[in-house]
Amino acid sequence: MAKKPQDRFDDKSAYAGRAGAHRQPISRRPWWVTTLISVGVTAGLILAALAGVAVLDARNLKPIDISVLGITVTPAPEITGVDPTLLTEEERQQITITVLNGTTSTTLDEDVAAILTTQGWVNISTADAADSTIKISVVVYGPDKNLSLATSVAESLGIAAVKQSDSYPGATVTVLVGNDFVR
Repeated sequence: MAKKPQDRFDDKSAYAGRAGAHRQPISRRPWWVTTLISVGVTAGLILAALAGVAVLDARNLKPIDISVLGITVTPAPEITGVDPTLLTEEERQQITITVLNGTTSTTLDEDVAAILTTQGWVNISTADAADSTIKISVVVYGPDKNLSLATSVAESLGIAAVKQSDSYPGATVTVLVGNDFVR
């Protein structure tokens, strides 16, 4: 068989990279190296996703256990409510509740205060909110220690939303009554 004449591009050792239309041959890894890299990357992505789910589930207070990563998330303790009838008179006087009317109804704040009074709360003040177009009622509390108190007030009024905020510093718990509040 006849040999083709050699030219300057046929000497591959002279050129480290690309030389004209000719290239160096691609060095191939063994198939098992590529497979191991793929499996490792896939396992890393799965473990990262599981860790992300663990963090998100911790926010939803659902227990999750990923023992492979050493992650065990336990839910926060269940919040126990405060019953005003079981408190002493002095303890009830220290708790201040402000009811803000966020609707166009003129007496809704007083009606809500009356409901709270019949349940045993004593130190209640009422006022109109700055905005009279509040759609969803919410019970707002300040420091973390008032969460159980705010939850109790919300449950007794049938309000689903409880929020922590520093917007209402004048009271222990503030009830912002919106248009969804129907009794």
